[in-house]
Amino acid sequence: TMSASSSKKLLVLGGSGYVGREVSRRAVRRGWEVTSLSRRGINPESGDPVMEAVNWVAGDATDPNVVKPLVNEVDAVVHAVGLLFDVDSKLDKLNLIVSGSGSKPDEGSTYDRITRLTAFNAIDA
Repeated sequence: TMSASSSKKLLVLGGSGYVGREVSRRAVRRGWEVTSLSRRGINPESGDPVMEAVNWVAGDATDPNVVKPLVNEVDAVVHAVGLLFDVDSKLDKLNLIVSGSGSKPDEGSTYDRITRLTAFNAIDA
């Protein structure tokens, strides 16, 4: 465990989904200062003291102008943005059932836009 003076800062893109929230939880427990960027910026486990320690930020990870300032403030980034079924698969309505964040896909919800673009925005920052 890190001391408060040596704590590292972590940005989790997609921190409200199944994987992102677990990464956030484990990082906080290990002494990291965690910021989570998601579309709604809402703690998915309100009342959980570990998850309350996360800085929940609402924003669009497909927008480099949102991602870059957040990346520049941290020591590490975890990309946990996922899209199980994109609109091109015609199975996108299943996301309402299987999404950890409760995501509601729209016509722009393709793998290229959601998964790859958000990753490249973090890399390019």
